[in-house]
Amino acid sequence: MTYLVRAAKTTVVTAAATLVAWWLFRSMYTLIDGATEADSARNPLAGVPYYWAANAAGIAFQPFALWAGFRLAGVRGNYLAIIISVYVWATMTAGHLVDSPPSPWEAVVWVAVQSAATTGASLLQARLMPASTQPKERSS
Repeated sequence: MTYLVRAAKTTVVTAAATLVAWWLFRSMYTLIDGATEADSARNPLAGVPYYWAANAAGIAFQPFALWAGFRLAGVRGNYLAIIISVYVWATMTAGHLVDSPPSPWEAVVWVAVQSAATTGASLLQARLMPASTQPKERSS
């Protein structure tokens, strides 16, 4: 697979996985906010375990969606890309997208940061792998 095709596939899959994980985060937070609204007057910590579970699910979902997307797109050998993407998602992107509703420009910037980091790692791994260990191409 040429580097340009690999980069394009990786970028599209990463952007899609990031947007779906962000949507999942926002949906779970909205659901938890609605469910704990009445209890928050009596207990300021109402819903904290639910938010922890939502954070764990949102952070764990992104690498799984990324891996599944890479498999469907036929891009093999992306372990470094998934590791870098999880790191960037957990430390930078998720916090900026989930904590407060971003403007459209901010959302584009953070999805681009996530995509650039993952695509760079994917291309680096493809470049560093010896030819004998390159994954086989999909026939279809």
